[in-house]
Amino acid sequence: MNKRIKGEFEEIIYKGEKTPFSLGTLVVVCLCLLLLIVVTFTQLNLTHYWPLGLDDTIFGFGTKNYMYIPQIPVVLFIAAILGARFGSLVIILYLLIGFFMWPVFALGGGLGYIKSYFFGYILGYFFAIVFASRVLYYDKFSIKSMLYASLIGVLSIHFCGILYTAILGMFHLVNFGFIIEALSTLSGDKVIYDIVFSFIFIALSIPVKGVLWLMMKNYSRPKRDARTTQEARQMRRLEREKAQG
Repeated sequence: MNKRIKGEFEEIIYKGEKTPFSLGTLVVVCLCLLLLIVVTFTQLNLTHYWPLGLDDTIFGFGTKNYMYIPQIPVVLFIAAILGARFGSLVIILYLLIGFFMWPVFALGGGLGYIKSYFFGYILGYFFAIVFASRVLYYDKFSIKSMLYASLIGVLSIHFCGILYTAILGMFHLVNFGFIIEALSTLSGDKVIYDIVFSFIFIALSIPVKGVLWLMMKNYSRPKRDARTTQEARQMRRLEREKAQG
């Protein structure tokens, strides 16, 4: 009895499997989409010590206030929860809603958002999800893989954002003076915050996915019938007895 309960319990524990297609997975996709939309308009007021390099500071460190939007860490959180395939589906749905339904992007919405310098960062979400999920699932969410996923994911998003903004500037869709100011805001100190918070969010995804796996796991596979299992055991025993005799 205990072995049977233990076996059934182990079947529902997440052991690094790929995210299956199931009704529960689609529900988690919708939850992740809602989380991404909410965090787009969420600001965290961070106050901490930072190397300012001023004469009136203690050892060059002073207090810094920073308004931070944790959208990139949430994208990597989604990658850790859903993997590359369903994580990319979340971004696709996010784009469709922003283009054709509601202005869920940081600076508005509609098809004209393609001309926004921020759109390059959204395109980078696809690369971040694919690269980060491959690193995480290959090394089973070790500290090393979580650190690599944070670095690769964040840097790929910022690289796409900078490259896309530069292309807009080449076609005179964005003023070059504005580009420098925008990139210093989006890809300056923010890169460090994104890497640190991405690592934290990926670490938090481990217990969260353990709970959500109960919903996402595909239970449609038929279980073995007890009689069929017992008959198979008897057949194997008879074959062994015949081989020994």
